[in-house]
Amino acid sequence: MKRLATLITVCLLGACSGVIKNTPPVAVYDFGLPATRLVADGAWSRLALEVKSPVWFDSLNIDYRLAYDEPLKQREYVGSRWAGAPGVLLALRLRQQLGATTTAGNSAAECTLRLELQEFSQVFDTPQQSRALLQAHVSLIDGKRQVLAERPVVIEKPAASTDANGGVNALVLASTELGQQLADWLGRLDKPLLGNCHPTPIK
Repeated sequence: MKRLATLITVCLLGACSGVIKNTPPVAVYDFGLPATRLVADGAWSRLALEVKSPVWFDSLNIDYRLAYDEPLKQREYVGSRWAGAPGVLLALRLRQQLGATTTAGNSAAECTLRLELQEFSQVFDTPQQSRALLQAHVSLIDGKRQVLAERPVVIEKPAASTDANGGVNALVLASTELGQQLADWLGRLDKPLLGNCHPTPIK
């Protein structure tokens, strides 16, 4: 009996090992190559960027929702994940586009551009059709923590395929458009309103 139990154990371990070897590797996605700078170098060097997101966006999951079936249920792809938390990847993309700095230990920054991420997922309207949805609230805050300007943001991009790859590519496109919208918005704000937040003069 003891020998039989040992053989069974070895066979089970062998089977498990075979399953592990046959498991496809996890697909890891980021936002790709650095984004194109949308403003002149140093133009917004006085601006710090801060991205806040709900705790459920702190994971590496690639999320999706079925708008046609339990839309309140948040789902995640198996076998695919982000290289970093969505808020971290989004902050990196926006800093590349705007030339803004980080908030940590930055005494040179006069103001903060705060983005509060509310939704960042692939939404399926039907089993055959999906879109990326980026929803956020943006605030420009001065050194005294006063809100100088704010605006909501809702960006949607159609997904080319109804899988993780389609969702990721659409979300990256939405993130890139977010940077363009913010650059345009900051450029339209009145300089008297901006105070010390105004862009650094370009020599």
